[in-house]
Amino acid sequence: MDGTLRILLVIVAATVPAALIHELGRAAAALALTKGRVCVLLGAGPPLFSIRIGRLLIGPTRSWLWGGECLHSPTTSRRRQTAILLTGPLAGDLAFLVAVALAITWHGGPTQHALTQLGLFVFGLVALVRSSADLVRAHGFKPAPEPATTAR
Repeated sequence: MDGTLRILLVIVAATVPAALIHELGRAAAALALTKGRVCVLLGAGPPLFSIRIGRLLIGPTRSWLWGGECLHSPTTSRRRQTAILLTGPLAGDLAFLVAVALAITWHGGPTQHALTQLGLFVFGLVALVRSSADLVRAHGFKPAPEPATTAR
């Protein structure tokens, strides 16, 4: 197998765990800040199947390779929506830091386990790119307005 194909396969293999960590970061905050179910979709659209763990549902979709979303109660306050929104990139940034730190400090990694070390670097970079892209998209995000209360 030549180098280019090997690197592309490593990138594809690193994308799924990076997406899962990103969305599970959001799900952890949503579980802590909301009372209803939380659904993590890998991709967009209807899930092919789902795994339920308490209030958490995890399901891959047909377009599982790059995207993902964390669905939770729409009646959550603006502050909680923002906190949930930002925990995905935070989880991705932490995954980047851990993966790159492991790859850099791994004694004998470049000589004895080069493909695994490459996988750690690629995983970290994919997690960082997902986080950065998510923050760029979130820059224009405006949470749903608070429900108006009527004073009598």
